[in-house]
Amino acid sequence: MTFPELDKKYDKVILGIAGNQNGVIMEQLAIEAFTLLRGRIQETGIDAHGQKYAPYSTKPMYIGCKSFKQEVCKALLNTKEKRSGYKWKTINGHHLAVLEGGYKKWRELQLGKGKGDLVNFSVTNSMWNNIMSEKPKASDLLSTKADHIRGIAIIGAKQDIEKKKLEGNTKRRGDILDLSKTEQDDLMRRYNLQVLQIFKENGL
Repeated sequence: MTFPELDKKYDKVILGIAGNQNGVIMEQLAIEAFTLLRGRIQETGIDAHGQKYAPYSTKPMYIGCKSFKQEVCKALLNTKEKRSGYKWKTINGHHLAVLEGGYKKWRELQLGKGKGDLVNFSVTNSMWNNIMSEKPKASDLLSTKADHIRGIAIIGAKQDIEKKKLEGNTKRRGDILDLSKTEQDDLMRRYNLQVLQIFKENGL
């Protein structure tokens, strides 16, 4: 191989690393990053530093049928006898029951017995699904193709209500979209393998 031929190969590699191929790699890595952190949080309730999230509040809270799935509401409040088991208070014209055990108990009623303890921000999954759809794609990212080519990929909520949820959860429990050291190392390894593939495609 002559030096001019070698130079051409390296030019193609550089174009790939600094061009559209890098953008595609960054899009894939962003999707993989979200999949990793979402899986960790939803399955284990552990943050990026290896710690369990602070438990949900047990402070009594007010509830009504709109607070629950319809079948849960019927199980709790659909008869006079069941309703008599709660203390009641009228707030802004709404007759609400006092739920002892607070948000932790509310989650358990929504999700099933024994499922109120795990802090994973996943009662309805609306926040997670707003950040990235069930079948993630590049258009789910907040960043642009130009950003991806420059090595930047941004994930986050899009709708205002989900942005507020994410902001609230982050304020209370830290950056829940942060990656652990193990996840960062895994993604770096994947990136390096993709770059190596660009070299191989160009005969280097």
